[in-house]
Order: sequence, then C-alpha cells, then structure tokens
Amino acid sequence: MYLNDRKTKILQAIIQDYIYTAEPVGSRTLSKKYSLGVSPATIRNEMSDLEELGYLVQPHTSAGRIPSDKGYRLYVDNLMEIKAIADLQRKNIKNNFLKQFGEAEQLLQYSSKIISQLTHYTSAVLTPQIKENKIKHIQLVPIDTEKIIVVMITDTGIVKNHLINVSEGIDYEQLQKVTNLLSKKLQGMTIKDVEATLLRDLKKELYEFNSLIESVVPKLFNVIEGIEDVELFLSGTTNIFNFPEYNDVFKAKSFLTMLEEKEVIRNLISSTGDQGISISIGSENLYQEAKECSLVTATYKINGNVVGKLSVIGPTRMDYSNVVGVMNQISQYINELLRTRYR
Repeated sequence: MYLNDRKTKILQAIIQDYIYTAEPVGSRTLSKKYSLGVSPATIRNEMSDLEELGYLVQPHTSAGRIPSDKGYRLYVDNLMEIKAIADLQRKNIKNNFLKQFGEAEQLLQYSSKIISQLTHYTSAVLTPQIKENKIKHIQLVPIDTEKIIVVMITDTGIVKNHLINVSEGIDYEQLQKVTNLLSKKLQGMTIKDVEATLLRDLKKELYEFNSLIESVVPKLFNVIEGIEDVELFLSGTTNIFNFPEYNDVFKAKSFLTMLEEKEVIRNLISSTGDQGISISIGSENLYQEAKECSLVTATYKINGNVVGKLSVIGPTRMDYSNVVGVMNQISQYINELLRTRYR
C-alpha cells in the first residue's frame, strides 16, 4: 500500500479541517465540504488505508479520524501552503519594530510579544549566549556614596545592570579612572574568560586605587559569574486556554508547568535545527512534557552567526501555515535590524 494522489488529497483535507474545527473528521464531512471527486464510501476506504499507514488515528469516542504526528509531518513537509502576512499588517509590524528597537534585549522582548499576538499561541525567544559575547563597554555609575551600578554592554547589544554596595565612601574621580581602566582591560574579552585570576593583574595596574579595587572588583566578578547564560522571554502563556485540547485541567496544568521549567524550554528550543524554519511535532520532541506539543522555531543572526532562536509552542493541531508565515517575517525583520546595528 502506498500514498497515491487521492490519499494525499484526502489527508490534506482532513488535516486542514481538523486544524480549523478541532473535531474528528468523517467521510461524509469531507464529501460535503471538499471537492474530492469521490463518494463517501470511497473516502471512508481511503481513510482506513491512511490509518493503517499511520497518518491518521481514530479517537475511541468518535467515528471520525484525526491526524497523527506522522500525518502532520507529511503535511508540513510536502502539502502546506505558507500564509503570508497581509501587506498592511506587515507594514505596521515593521514600523513598530523600528520604533521599539533600542538594545537587542528590547527588540527580542517585543518580538516575543508580537509573535504571540499574531499566532495566538505561546512564544518563546532565546537571547544570545551571553557568556560567549565579548565585552564592549563597562561603566561604573555612582548612585550615592555607598552604591554603584555596574553597566555592561556586549558586542551583541545585550545590556546588564547590577547594583553593588561598597563599604567605603566613593571618590568619584577615582571611580572614573577605575572605570576607564576596567573597560580598557576587559574590552574584547568574552564574559566566560573573565575569571577571578584577572583580579591580580588589575590590582597591579590599579595599585593607586587599591582600596576601591578591593571593594568593587571582587563584587564585579561575582556579578559577571552570576549572569544567566541564555535568557528566555515568554509571551502568551495563557493562550492555550483558547484551545479545546486544554479544556482538560490536568493537560493545561501540565503545559503550564512545562513553561515554568525554563531549563526544559531552553533545551527544547536549543535542540531544534539552525537553518531556516524548523518544526518539531509531538513525539519528535526530546522531552516527555512536550510530546503533545509542536514547536516552530526560527533563528536570528549577528555577523552571519546564529546567536539565538524564536519559537512558537502550541498543540500539535497548530495552524502551521500561519505560524510559519509569521516566523518567516519576524525573523527577517530581526535579522535586518541586527545586521544594521552590529555590522
């Protein structure tokens, strides 16, 4: 038994109908709604064959069929027509991106929000691996005589601010000199290479400011060591309640619990491909918590290198054609803006 044109058309009709209705699809429904050119009896036989081939499954309580993960895989790889975002909407989105774009983190947070709004699913955006970033600038900004804010900017536009309390009074002139020397010493180093052993070298170069160095620099290293490597921005976490799959309280709770496990989400997204758009469906996902979900993931680049990912998480009954269209457009805008900013 093989998948001929007629079976393929019937499978495509079933998947599209199920995506939009969330109801198991029967032969009579297909015959009435779609111009398949065959009788309900023939459709019924073909559906049985598709089930035997593993592309459809039959829920226990229904005479209709629903797509399996294998069926969805065939659909997204070979049958799906990607929906483009309407011209006016695309123009508005681009204008909003231009207005929102300050630092890279601001852009990525906004991206997470707009992806969720456009797809109606949960969106997740991974920031660049900050410990692989190079330090572009460090500034020590005095707040009062006992507090300093450390501002660190990386070559990918990530900005980190941390408050440091110092035990001794701050000499502002000395602080500026220390800031200049620190920035010069650390500029161009990756964050992961900034180790406590540098403290000895800094002490030698900054011996005239020894009391300030003793007070500030160890805390600065603690701040750097404590930076979370990859941050995760989530939006639309409650969107799942709009889908009948999650009317089951336990299923909804399981999904929300998974979203709370940020390490799981990071690893789930990181495990997807680095080229273009990648789609991971149900049982294809590495983690048991995501076996009933699908992920559509896109990458973004800085200086030609993939540095982060955007992802949509939702039920396997996802409107893949719309989601892929959105992800294509948003990732394109992000890449254009980052290329302009960091070329």
